Amino acid sequence: MNQRYQTIIENNHTVRIAFLARTINFLEDVLEDAECEEVLINSDNIQDNVLTVEGVNCKYDLLESIAVFSEKHNVTATLGRGDTSLKNLYEEVINYYRETLHYKMKEYAAKTINTRREYYLGILFNGKAFLLEGEQNKVLLPRIPQCFSAHTHPSNLSIPSKQDLKTIIQLFTDRGIGHVIETVAPSLAIYRIGPITIDDLEIIKEHENTTSIIKTLKELSNKTPIRFKFI
Repeated sequence: MNQRYQTIIENNHTVRIAFLARTINFLEDVLEDAECEEVLINSDNIQDNVLTVEGVNCKYDLLESIAVFSEKHNVTATLGRGDTSLKNLYEEVINYYRETLHYKMKEYAAKTINTRREYYLGILFNGKAFLLEGEQNKVLLPRIPQCFSAHTHPSNLSIPSKQDLKTIIQLFTDRGIGHVIETVAPSLAIYRIGPITIDDLEIIKEHENTTSIIKTLKELSNKTPIRFKFI
């Protein structure tokens, strides 16, 4: 009953998603620490894995916050003019996944339909990733913080189970950005567009015993920074 297959992956796509995730968490921390109305980054520089950060109406020293949190999140950052807001980067992660690793996971979704063995992709904050082949209708996961993840479903419906939802919420509390449920039909991306607060966790807890996952996702989308869309 053990998992049959596992491999470690590190390529331009996993590294890029991890960098974007670290960038988001870095900017969230800078925004809160310097108490800015908004933080912007230069979209040209980010292509070179360098951040040029501009703060809007910050109460405290932005450069000091940049120095502290760039080291914490392992990013290179400096002051400058920005043109892209933090809120746009959450969607950027989903879009980049859809343009890259999504197609490979679709192949594994086809295998899952035939064998009912689920596959799970977890991307770590350091850019490395792991791919697991599980048992029929489930996959056992290592307890390690991930910045992004995806898994296949043994049906055409990309609706999360209660256990899936718990796993995704744990990813969010570890400051991960999103998870995709992959099927041979349209896949479902569940992601956050802001930090998950204690108040958000209380709202999530109220829906732990839900009998309608879709209704719950809509409620969470209305009341918390959690969003979902088919890709």
